[in-house]
Formats: sequence, structure tokens, C-alpha cells
Amino acid sequence: MQDTDRGIVLRRMAHSLIALAPLYYLLPVEMPVSPIRRWHLLIAFFIIIMILEAVRLRRGITFLGLRPHEAHSIASFVWAAAGITFALWLMPMDIAVPVLIGMGLVDPLVGELRRTGARPAASISAPLLVYALICVATLLMMTEKDLVTILAVSCFGAFLAVGAERLDLPVIDDDFLMIVVPGSLMSFMWLYAL
Repeated sequence: MQDTDRGIVLRRMAHSLIALAPLYYLLPVEMPVSPIRRWHLLIAFFIIIMILEAVRLRRGITFLGLRPHEAHSIASFVWAAAGITFALWLMPMDIAVPVLIGMGLVDPLVGELRRTGARPAASISAPLLVYALICVATLLMMTEKDLVTILAVSCFGAFLAVGAERLDLPVIDDDFLMIVVPGSLMSFMWLYAL
């Protein structure tokens, strides 16, 4: 296996681990060590990622899995950490969980479909379906909301997430957008619109 292939596999595995971020909710709100609260750990996580990234950029460190354009710019894992922090801190748990699982599993799927040259229809419809199914399944398990609301929020979120992944913005990585864009609008729908 070439380094390029290893880098792709490493990136896909790292993205998939994002689906485990909702385990944060299993931590007690108040830690056994007073006065530390759960959100303090979340902020500490993000600060540590930011410090490591500053050191990496300052010293010009690269590693397997880092895309060439990230050698001198903010790496996607930092954008993902920002999105994870945003979701876990500011979104309702009912929305943060499917959004994080969806991003963690659908982003690598989109990357693989693109890499293997899947037809455009398949490279859009498969991720839409997978994301929507993840949202429906998690929301059905976690909430008492009616099926119509769950389907509406899930489909809306799927379109936003897959659309955000397809954006090619020079400043903001899709790892951040795939969490924040659908999560923010799904949260609004969940809390106020439906």
C-alpha cells in the first residue's frame, strides 16, 4: 500500500471516529473533581487542538493523512474539532447526536464515492439516503416527536449536510460546514418551526 493510499485510509478512519463524539453526553455534567463541569472538558479539548495546530503550523510539521494544501493552512481535523465543539456545546443533544454521527459516516462515504469515480447521481443520492436514515434512526430512539417532524428535520438536514460537503470554500473546511450548517438549521426547526 502506498503512502497516498495509507493517508486516505487514515483520513477515512479519523472521520469515522467523529461518529463517537456523542459519547461526550455519557460524561456526568458535574465531574467528580469539583468545580469541573462537562463543558470545561469540551473547551479544554478544543484549546488543546488549537495549541497543537499552532505548533504544527509554526514548525511546518506534516504527517500522514494531511492533505497537501493543509501543510501551511489550518488542517481539517481542527475544523472538525471546531464543529464538534460547536455541536456539543450549542446544539440540542437530540440534534447534535445525529449530526455528528451523520458527518462521521457520510463524509468518508462521499470521499470514497468521489475517489472511485461513482456516477454523480450515486455520489449524491447515496450520501443523502445514509444521512437521512442516520438522523431518522437516532431521532426515533432519542425523542418522542412525531414521525412527520422527524422525517422533515432528517431530510432537511441530509440535504444541508451533503450540500455543505460539496462546497469548495478556500477558507472554511467542509468538516466544519457538515456539522454546523445542518446542525444549526435543524436545531432551529426542532426547537421553533415544527
